[in-house]
Amino acid sequence: MKEKDGSTAARVTERLGVTLLKDGINFALYLPDEKECRLNLYNRVTGKQLFSLRLTNAYRSGNIFSVFIKTKQFKKFFPDQEDWLKKLGYLYESRRGELLDPCATLLYGREDFGQKKAERKKLLGGISCSPFDWEGDKPLERTFQESIMYKLHVRGFTMDASSMVGCPGTFYGITEKISYLNELGINCCLLLPVYEFEESLESKGIYDKINYWGYTEDNIYFAPKTAYAYQKEEPDKELKYMVKALHDNGIEVMLDMNFAPGTNTIVVLECLKYWVNEYHIDGFRLSNGSVPVSIISSDPSLGKTKIISEGWDYKIPPEKNKTYINYGECNQNFSNTAKRLLRGDEEQVKDFAGQFTSLSEEAGTVKYLTNHDGFTLWDVFSYDRKHNEANGENNRDGQAYNYSWNCGKEGKGGKNVLALRRKQMRNAFVLLLLCQGTPLMLAGDEFCNSQEGNNNPYCQDNSISWLNWEKVSEEQDITQWVKTLIKIRRTHPVFQRKEPFRQMDYIACGMPDLSYHGTSPWYPDYDHYSRQLGIMLCGAYAAADRNLYDDTFYLAFNFHQDMQEFHLPKAREGEEWVLFLSTAEGYCRVSGEQEIVVEAKTDNFSLEGRSIKIYVTRKVLKI
Repeated sequence: MKEKDGSTAARVTERLGVTLLKDGINFALYLPDEKECRLNLYNRVTGKQLFSLRLTNAYRSGNIFSVFIKTKQFKKFFPDQEDWLKKLGYLYESRRGELLDPCATLLYGREDFGQKKAERKKLLGGISCSPFDWEGDKPLERTFQESIMYKLHVRGFTMDASSMVGCPGTFYGITEKISYLNELGINCCLLLPVYEFEESLESKGIYDKINYWGYTEDNIYFAPKTAYAYQKEEPDKELKYMVKALHDNGIEVMLDMNFAPGTNTIVVLECLKYWVNEYHIDGFRLSNGSVPVSIISSDPSLGKTKIISEGWDYKIPPEKNKTYINYGECNQNFSNTAKRLLRGDEEQVKDFAGQFTSLSEEAGTVKYLTNHDGFTLWDVFSYDRKHNEANGENNRDGQAYNYSWNCGKEGKGGKNVLALRRKQMRNAFVLLLLCQGTPLMLAGDEFCNSQEGNNNPYCQDNSISWLNWEKVSEEQDITQWVKTLIKIRRTHPVFQRKEPFRQMDYIACGMPDLSYHGTSPWYPDYDHYSRQLGIMLCGAYAAADRNLYDDTFYLAFNFHQDMQEFHLPKAREGEEWVLFLSTAEGYCRVSGEQEIVVEAKTDNFSLEGRSIKIYVTRKVLKI
């Protein structure tokens, strides 16, 4: 059907939002509660309405209103302008007034981060149309066991002047730090929301704070956040440039998608597929409970896209191809247990042994110590209590239980306190980066970034949440420690196991794949007062073939205050144990900065309190 204004009923109805076609544009809106609506077209530069089209039942299919408008109808309003699409804005209108298209691929009017509603122009939907040459780029499809994830906030990552980048707080700003990310050794960036979210908290009666993180129900999920772009006219192009630059350096890009409860499942699927197809995104972390993740993970077009959630609502069918597991679980179980062990709590050893070595046959296992909604790792060892007064809620907000320990003094400490905190940092990174599964780091932890004890800086767009890059030079030892541990993880397949351990010698090599020990071999001590543990990972089970296998590692943990004597299990025939790493001295054999610590040839060793030692087997040299 053709109307007087040149519009026709939609040529394309299966795709929501805007679809650019050769001779026109198709608009489609999911609006289940209205019998009709209007499509209002604007010149977004002048703010002038161009025309308004009434969409009656003739334009409706099911609960979707859709209309196709020929290009010549638009060009009447933009004569002699090749880039007229970039000047076109649109809104829909119902009985409730004008509304944004939730599937708009650009948003105009919110270019400045944190701007109050009264100071903005009219918000308009836009059409992503900037050409971009991907030069053959595509998602990297890295497996979970190969991934080392790094969670960051696009604005906070480089907004502080100490970042020394030319485009602070933007997608371009991240590309300016790629050399740093490469040196660190991570290979996957997980970004807090980069879609258009409402940062104003005025609707909640809060006028002096903003929504810094982006977790809200007022979102345009298909549109990249213009405030995160240095080039405000082309945020889509800038984000694509960032993704391509990271891919060129072997770094995946994952997005945190916080779909509001009740979001239509079809919209969610279309959104995820849009980000994969248009922006080459490698994966997503989904807010738990907002969408049925089993449906998402089963979609054929998302078959090799990483999907992370707190839990899964189904069992994987036996015919599922396990060569690439694209879905992973990520919850706070590992974090809580590890932090309680680190501070020396009772009854943690057995739980930690399981958490440190746990893997799933059905999904990837993502583990973290710190996340955006809690203390930074440095603050875990600097504060017993949260200090959220700056949030303006009388310190009532944020998690009450942080499983933290200030090492003797709240906040800043003296020489001995700082030395203990740095040793605890070394301990913590061993737990995180050498655990089984996929480690997830919080950006800035590797150089002891602090939020001054604030464990809920959701409204802090300032130095509390921005990374202080001066700490990189101040904390070189910790940063180097992290780089070394990442190198160990990436070098040794024994730390990248694909399937759960059996705790059996099922290849007849003389050792089980995994074994637990106490201060004496083969006898783990799980009593309530125990704070010591030995874990042995046999390298023969991480082998390319029967003759080429990884080293065997023995990890000894002592989180008593006092020194403990450990006895090593007997090495395999023709091998001996060599000290590989010690958190007490900050020594690691592969760092290249220190000579090998020589210990007397014995089966026992001393391990000081709150420390970790790792031994590795080496073949005995015959003279």
